[in-house]
Amino acid sequence: MAIDMLSGLLLEDAIVHNAIHKAQNTPDKTFFLGMLAGLWITFGGLAGLSAAGGIPVDVRNNWPILPKLGLAFFFPTALHFIVLFGGELFTGNTMIVVIGWLNKKLTLKKMLLNWFIVYIGNFCGCVLFGYLFGYLTQIFEHEPYLSYVQSIAVSKTHYPWHVIFLKGIVANTCVCLGVILGLASRDAAGKIIALWFPPVIFVLMGMEHVVANQFFVNIGLMYGADTTIGRMWFNQSAAALGNLVGGAIVLGLSEHVMNHWKSPLPWHKDHPRGSLAAHDVESTRKAKESPSQASSSANSIMNMFGGHHGPKIEVIPEAEKDNLTLRPPTASHQFNGTAQMV
Repeated sequence: MAIDMLSGLLLEDAIVHNAIHKAQNTPDKTFFLGMLAGLWITFGGLAGLSAAGGIPVDVRNNWPILPKLGLAFFFPTALHFIVLFGGELFTGNTMIVVIGWLNKKLTLKKMLLNWFIVYIGNFCGCVLFGYLFGYLTQIFEHEPYLSYVQSIAVSKTHYPWHVIFLKGIVANTCVCLGVILGLASRDAAGKIIALWFPPVIFVLMGMEHVVANQFFVNIGLMYGADTTIGRMWFNQSAAALGNLVGGAIVLGLSEHVMNHWKSPLPWHKDHPRGSLAAHDVESTRKAKESPSQASSSANSIMNMFGGHHGPKIEVIPEAEKDNLTLRPPTASHQFNGTAQMV
């Protein structure tokens, strides 16, 4: 049977698998992948600015939803390129790497080092490729593009710090939701759809994504926007911390806790561990399968993580469901229970 989506511990295991590999990359490779993600952010940003900025100024002013729709439709393609082709995105790593750390598969030092190097790589990539492909090509030097590119840079750098911070939480919650849903999907069409909708939401709402702002604010400065490099870093500081909260806590911690919940209520201290994520979908699936089919399906999807990238993984069916625990990927990697899948 074809497995089209992961959930529960299988999804968390896929995220941990990614986190381990990210932490094991050498600093130079991590920086290169950060630069590569900056290239894809530049491509998505250029496409979004071309669509939104091409709307006449008077139409933009009377119908502000139109440029938002233009930007929201094309900018999320950057996330498709990063996830499906390759690249390291700071905002996505705030969720992925922290889940690896929460599962004790990498150290705090490696997590912080990954964030730092990827952030620098993203910044260098956005500025360099924005200059090469967005400024030297002069694609926005005439109206109605010029005023739109300038207005985005000005608006993003003149909000109060706490406003940018709060907007940053929402933006990266949406981005990381797209990343986690993309990891959950097991086919190309599902990944493309899953990666597109959450970023569309944050762009429509006008939230603050620190890596996107590395492109949008700097391309605005290159085209003479009425703001400063100091205001750019003011925006970066607030957006980065907000994105960190959205990725590491709202998504990363929540995803881990819902799979490993331990009730603090004293009258429930002996209560078995609760149901995993998407348990209703899983129980529906199980109702349609015989035990052998369920075991076969679980083993098939787990071995997607094996194959070329690691050891064969086995799922033991129907053994102590309530005591499922996440194990590190080792040569004897097993899940002591029925694997979650959607």
